[in-house]
Amino acid sequence: MKLCDINPHIRFAAQIHYIPNGSTVKVTDCRIFYITAGQAQLRIANQNYTLKPNALFYCRGGNTYSIDAPEGFDVICLNFDMTQAHNDVLIPFTPSSTDWDKLTVLNDHVEDSDVLNGHFYLENADDLLPPILKILDTFSKQPPYFREHVSCSLKKLLLLLHRDPQAMIPPKIELVKSYIDKHYASDITNKELAKLVGYHEYYLNRTFQASVGSSLHEYLLKVRLNHASYLILNTDIPLKAIPEQVGFHSYPHFSNYFKQYFGISPAEYRKSLRSNI
Repeated sequence: MKLCDINPHIRFAAQIHYIPNGSTVKVTDCRIFYITAGQAQLRIANQNYTLKPNALFYCRGGNTYSIDAPEGFDVICLNFDMTQAHNDVLIPFTPSSTDWDKLTVLNDHVEDSDVLNGHFYLENADDLLPPILKILDTFSKQPPYFREHVSCSLKKLLLLLHRDPQAMIPPKIELVKSYIDKHYASDITNKELAKLVGYHEYYLNRTFQASVGSSLHEYLLKVRLNHASYLILNTDIPLKAIPEQVGFHSYPHFSNYFKQYFGISPAEYRKSLRSNI
């Protein structure tokens, strides 16, 4: 299963004051905790986390953790599966047991997500509170099709756990990105971009990829190709003249990249989409 295929089933959503009893919790389905008040210490996979207000913790079924909070803490809990295979179960599975082998563990693997296949901790997650509260409100009020609505909302939330790279781009990387966005039609080299921010070009490329999710070359290609697609659909500029306007040196070079990116040639793109939109 890939990230695009997940279809979450929420079986429990509530805001509670939780006082752990000191036992080890053996997780049978996925869960998200969003802490609203108080503090706790959580230990999972030999790692320790301090759960405090605005922190978010996620783990997949199959994990084992323990929580220490003598005074308790206030938390929004979401228990769910990645699929609808067990949507007839509307209460949380047994959270802990001395007989681990007999527990039903739902730990669907998501091929293209490192985040969802283990556990995830985000210390400052206040921007995720609105969608969590929306899920909580819909789940508690149960309007028509509420399960379908919360499933869609949870999928969006799970995508947000991968964090929007735009929200975390360092200022110098944002400067490079903005420069490419404005000067995509010009000849742009990694050396030129590195000089712009005072980085070595190899370090810049590595940092850019970590922040944006693509290399400098890949990002420049995406920008150029997206601008080309706009010109193809919205103007009558001859196809042969478009490459020069978006920074390509030849039509064959442009056409090859265009087909790799969009799956069809520039001519097919203009003919098929113009007549079908």
